[in-house]
Amino acid sequence: MRKHTISRLWYLLRTGKLIEELSAKGKHKKNSPETEYRLPKVRLETLIGDLTPQLLETSVSDGNVTEYELFALAAIARKFQPKRLFEIGTFDGRTSLNLIANAAPAAEMYTLDLPQSDIAQTELRIKTGDRKFIDKPVSGTRFLNTEYAGNIHQIYADSARYDYSHLHNSMDLIFVDGAHSYEYVINDTEKVRPLLRNGKGIILWHDYGWHEVIKALNEYYAKDAFFANLKHIEGTTIAYLICE
Repeated sequence: MRKHTISRLWYLLRTGKLIEELSAKGKHKKNSPETEYRLPKVRLETLIGDLTPQLLETSVSDGNVTEYELFALAAIARKFQPKRLFEIGTFDGRTSLNLIANAAPAAEMYTLDLPQSDIAQTELRIKTGDRKFIDKPVSGTRFLNTEYAGNIHQIYADSARYDYSHLHNSMDLIFVDGAHSYEYVINDTEKVRPLLRNGKGIILWHDYGWHEVIKALNEYYAKDAFFANLKHIEGTTIAYLICE
């Protein structure tokens, strides 16, 4: 990202205009009480201070997080300096690349994506809107041939079938951005909890804006004490939980 773009993001962030601008573009339409936003909202600067992350491959394609969401994710990685990261939902590798670029030196990342060949035989229901992002021959094209490629381990598997046991108790930052059906959000959330190193670290979810993602995370927040501090970054569709 060019410097003037980062400066503009910070100007909008500091003046509060960014929240207005993003909210106007992505206003959530109420559907039912169970899909209304219920997580407490936190402004990004409250979480990260005035950190400026390194941003790579910032151009936005359909299926990517927004430019501001990328900024937020990269800044969170820079603040928490994870040594090992896990992601569900590689897609083109844009978030993978920016997370590891801002993590601790020599950090390692594992990123899981459903292979194209398994679209028709997933363990759980996937939404029609997810199919076009799965239907690609290769995942992680944005981090291939970069200096970080050797530290990013691509896993091709169904997140509902994969055996995560060899990665238990080893991750410092986890990003959940896989299939958006209620069933997969629940599955992925349950599967990543044991990955936290000594039960500590940060878990992030994308698309707290899709109805079924909202429903799943709202239920966790309301019914499971582990998620009592689950929060929503204002002006984004990112939810996060700091586990201490």
